[in-house]
Amino acid sequence: MRSGTAQDTDRLLRRLAAVIERVPGQGRGRNRGRRGRVIRRFWRLKFWYARLRRLALTKTTFIAVTGSCGKTLTTNLTGAIVATDGASYLGIDANHVTRSVRAVLSAGSSTKYVVQEVAANRLEIADHVRVLRPHIAIVTTIGSDHYRIFRSLEAAAKEKGKLVEKLPRRGTAILNADDPHVRAMAERTRAKALMFGCSPEADIRAVEVSSAWPDRLALTVVHGNDSVRVHTRLVGEHWTASVLAAIACGIACGIDLRICAEAVETVDPMFGRYSVHANPGGPVFVLDTLKAPLWTISSSLDFLARARAPRKTAVFGTLSDYPGDRSGKYRKVARLALEAADRVLFVGPPAGHVSRLRQADVRQRLFNFESSYQASAFLAEDTLPDELIYVKASATDHLERVMLSQLDQVVCWREQCGRKYGQCPSCDDYRKPHGPPFGLADTGAPVHVRALRR
Repeated sequence: MRSGTAQDTDRLLRRLAAVIERVPGQGRGRNRGRRGRVIRRFWRLKFWYARLRRLALTKTTFIAVTGSCGKTLTTNLTGAIVATDGASYLGIDANHVTRSVRAVLSAGSSTKYVVQEVAANRLEIADHVRVLRPHIAIVTTIGSDHYRIFRSLEAAAKEKGKLVEKLPRRGTAILNADDPHVRAMAERTRAKALMFGCSPEADIRAVEVSSAWPDRLALTVVHGNDSVRVHTRLVGEHWTASVLAAIACGIACGIDLRICAEAVETVDPMFGRYSVHANPGGPVFVLDTLKAPLWTISSSLDFLARARAPRKTAVFGTLSDYPGDRSGKYRKVARLALEAADRVLFVGPPAGHVSRLRQADVRQRLFNFESSYQASAFLAEDTLPDELIYVKASATDHLERVMLSQLDQVVCWREQCGRKYGQCPSCDDYRKPHGPPFGLADTGAPVHVRALRR
């Protein structure tokens, strides 16, 4: 239970939040500026209160997870593991510093673990550290996400490495031995470094890794003289690092390796992160629709190349986080995708970049559509039982609709809805009808025929 002082302060913060809601915020001028100032002061107060409350949570182990890829799954897996050892709080998929504040304020005296995902896309790792004061820090990978901010892998590693720099001497830095930028962070911390990976030098090591669709990821995890075979519900070998990182954290917390493995085996993929959606008697969709930085395309193509299916279709939306020529990048991805898949679709405004490749026989395998409505109509017309349809896109594309149109009768075809975060099923307007773009009436097959002939 919380102390009386903490309860009183929480009650005060709730009252302040209610006051803010009554402050006029519409229009221009003094009222709008006043509301902004009140909100900033409120969050500053809450930030400092969270830092004070954190000092009182001496019996709670705080775990922070960061990285360019796989941190959400790592957080989820870690939460499942530590939950076997006591009450825990899981802060997942919303990694702004305000969520770290919420994590501290949500923890009680009986909370044994707090596992919080943290991001570096706004250069705020130091703020997360001030609030959480983590005992354990996990760094998954360093990639070129948020290229406009960091410009280089070294700059991204420098920012994310701040998470391990402030660990206490008795803390633990859990680092990816297979990523040189992450491995080097061991020199930046006074805490114990626990390495994971496929490298022979890793403390928690993966061997005999397999995941060729329709099989799920399976691997043998080795720690010292102990080993265990782990059969996950995850799709793709690239999740190996997340599984190892979570198990390494469990071991750092004193949890038996086999208990860690059993917990990992209960976790399903999150929606839009290689989540699997089967249409009985029809295709199986694998959605990777949260983000699509160019550097992750190699794992997408590897997944497609290894997959076993009557037909493999790849659907790409907007690619992100890369320098240089846009057209050239899209055409390169198209060429590589044609080697790994039977059909390749590009959807959205950038899809026109691949049109010049649609020559001769390629024209029957490579397609470009201006809207998700057209792509959905095309796929609905021509699918095979057990066909694999892999969808890779940025969250703003909402290309999950090519699956939802077949499995859940989605009725919203708004191309630019303004919602940057969250997938369609979590939208308040999910069940509200919204027609296709102008000029694309619901006329059946001619919709995609017109698109292919343009």
